[in-house]
Amino acid sequence: MGARKLLRVPLNGQISIGKRWAGKEIVIEEINDSEIHISSGTFVPDSNATFFTQEAKTTLDDFDNWSTKNPPKKTDLKKLRAELGNKKKK
Repeated sequence: MGARKLLRVPLNGQISIGKRWAGKEIVIEEINDSEIHISSGTFVPDSNATFFTQEAKTTLDDFDNWSTKNPPKKTDLKKLRAELGNKKKK
């Protein structure tokens, strides 16, 4: 366990946990009425949570596998226009 730090919370409710934590994301968990737990890390906003599901990982893995088997190739524009039924504009 790291060093312990004793702080008195001023009337405005703000404390400083030190410059070492500056710029980091933290989560503060209220354990009970007399205890909080502060952890640093990377946290996912609810609006982005869908990108961090097993379903999203599976979809990305499937795409990675497909892209490995289907490398990019040069497009023949004349052939593509013919397939789409478009004529080249003059």
